[in-house]
Amino acid sequence: MDEARRTEIALGAILTQNTAWTNVVRALANLRRSGLRRLSDIRRASPSRLERLVRPSGYFRQKAKKLRVFAEHVLGKASKLSEYLERPTRILRPDLLGVWGIGPETADSIILYAARRPVFVVDAYTQRIMSRMGYFKEASYDDARNFCASRLPRRHEIYNEFHALLVAHAKQHCRATPRCPGCPLLTSCRHGRSSRA
Repeated sequence: MDEARRTEIALGAILTQNTAWTNVVRALANLRRSGLRRLSDIRRASPSRLERLVRPSGYFRQKAKKLRVFAEHVLGKASKLSEYLERPTRILRPDLLGVWGIGPETADSIILYAARRPVFVVDAYTQRIMSRMGYFKEASYDDARNFCASRLPRRHEIYNEFHALLVAHAKQHCRATPRCPGCPLLTSCRHGRSSRA
C-alpha cells in the first residue's frame, strides 16, 4: 500500500468520528484535490485551510486540529506514517491512544486498515448487533473487542471483512429501529425472536 493511501485511511479514521462516511469521503476528496496527501502536507497547512477542507465531515475545527496533532505526533517519531506504523502493535496501540483526539475505535481502525494488523474494531454497529443478538449488553469497548476477536481467526483480512459485513448488516437490517423481516440472523437473534412473539 502506498504512503498516500495509508495516510488517507488514517485521516479517514479520524474524520469519521460522529459523522456519516459519505461526509468523510467529501472531506478526503477536498484534501486530495488540494494536494494534502501526506502527513507532512497536513502539518504545513494553515489551520483555516484545513478547517475549510474538512468542513463536510462536521466538527471541522476540532477535526482539523486532530489531524494536525496526529501529523505532528507521528512525524515527531518517524519520517513518515508507514515507518511509524511498523512498530509492534503492543507499542503502536498505546502510543496512538496517547494522541489527543484518538480513542480506541479510531486507534484500532488505523491499526487494522492502515497498518494491516489483526486488531478488531468495535463501532456502534457492532455493539448494536451483538447486543440484540444477546451476546452482551452494553459491554465496554475492550470487552466487546475481545469477545469478537476471540471467535475469529486472527488475520487482518478476516477482521476487515467481518467488520464490513457488520456495517452492511446494520445499515440494511439492524438499524436504530430494526428491520427484522428478511433478516438472515432472525432465527438466532434474541431481539428478533422477541419481536415476533
